[in-house]
Amino acid sequence: MIAGNARIDRLLFWALIVGLTWAPFWQGSNREWTWGVNAIYFGLLILIYEARCLVTHRSHAVSSRRIWFPAVAASGVFLLCLIQIIPWTPAQWRHPIWGRASGILGRDLAGAISVSPDETILALLRFLTVCAVFWLSLQLSRSSARAGAIVRAIAIIGCVYAIYGVGSFFLFPDALLWDKKVFYSESVTSTFVNRNSYATYAALGLAAAASAVADHYAMHGDPIRANWLRRLLSLVSLTIGKGGLWIGCAFVIGSAFVLTGSRGGTLSGLVGCAALIAFASVRSRTEVAGVALGVSAGSVVMGGVLLWFGETLASRIGNSGLSSDDRLAVYAATWRSILDAPLLGFGDGTFADVFPMYRDALVGDPGVFWDKAHNSYLELAQGLGLPMSFVLLAGIVVLTASCVRAIFSRRDDFIAPLAASVATIIVALHSMFDFSMQIQAVAVTWAALLGAGVAQSWSSRIDTST
Repeated sequence: MIAGNARIDRLLFWALIVGLTWAPFWQGSNREWTWGVNAIYFGLLILIYEARCLVTHRSHAVSSRRIWFPAVAASGVFLLCLIQIIPWTPAQWRHPIWGRASGILGRDLAGAISVSPDETILALLRFLTVCAVFWLSLQLSRSSARAGAIVRAIAIIGCVYAIYGVGSFFLFPDALLWDKKVFYSESVTSTFVNRNSYATYAALGLAAAASAVADHYAMHGDPIRANWLRRLLSLVSLTIGKGGLWIGCAFVIGSAFVLTGSRGGTLSGLVGCAALIAFASVRSRTEVAGVALGVSAGSVVMGGVLLWFGETLASRIGNSGLSSDDRLAVYAATWRSILDAPLLGFGDGTFADVFPMYRDALVGDPGVFWDKAHNSYLELAQGLGLPMSFVLLAGIVVLTASCVRAIFSRRDDFIAPLAASVATIIVALHSMFDFSMQIQAVAVTWAALLGAGVAQSWSSRIDTST
């Protein structure tokens, strides 16, 4: 029975990796049919895992009680979305647009809190898919070997997509896979349509690769008390080996990352790299000097990337600056809409339907269609209302805090908490400028890293199944 359970866990682990490999392939999984494929695929993996637990009477590797607050927050989002789409809510809760539509059509419409229940259903489907990836990664990553493997796999997957992105940029700049590239021909976008979304995905791969570098030097480097010559020789030896592989991955991903020319994406990624350096350096003071040396090597690599490939980014910043007046106007209009429905929101995923009601002349060209707020926090509050948005974000903060704590409290196996912490910093910052977390490939990759990091936030001596 034990051997059978272990075999199922291995199969589920590799199936998870396959899903993470597939997610970026078709335009970052930012199409309705890919949402369905991902929901079915990752949902099926969860059903297999839960069925195995039920049939074998085996407890979850990590009990939901261990993450009770984030679990309550996710459940709250699920229940609120259901309430937003059902037609049996009190009339005063429903959006007035349903009454106006009834008058125009000359027949009664049931109405709902959501201005577009179909869009809210799709948003809920995407949310549950991300939750499924997190839950599966959390359960499978109590094994430190699998947690580290998830981080390293994401680094390799990110490197493969970066190689394609850079190669196609120089060889076939007008091609997106086998289709014609309509937008951003001057930027690396890999298999994504939008350069900002790919920049965030690349930054997650970079965080994973850099975490693998830090972990490798920490595990195999000489102690801090060793003399400087011994530490230098150790650094060279480690770099020639596996350390060089992860530094190479970081260089390739970093090159693609900078060549996106994304201002917000690059800023978020560099802040994430700075956070990783800070985390690893503080840890190295009491652990292994090799971490600091390895991260220093990574810093030199990133500096080289910026020197060689930073022209596209520098040109864009020089021409456009770091902000956009149109976006500021969109933020203001979105905030006005939030104040009109602060408690229950307009329905998750309904920004494109709500924004035209609040758009004003300050937004700019009336011919430009805004289907995203370019600020995920504002869009979340508009869809779910302020209270539920705050609870959901607080749940993510709780999970991330446990990862940050584990970076310093764990004696070994800190790669997953480190990667998860840095990844969350990256997506949290970029969500202030854009909508990359609404691209499913980005969201599920982040969720897998976070699940692995949280699973390793407890000591291996602790039984987390209770």
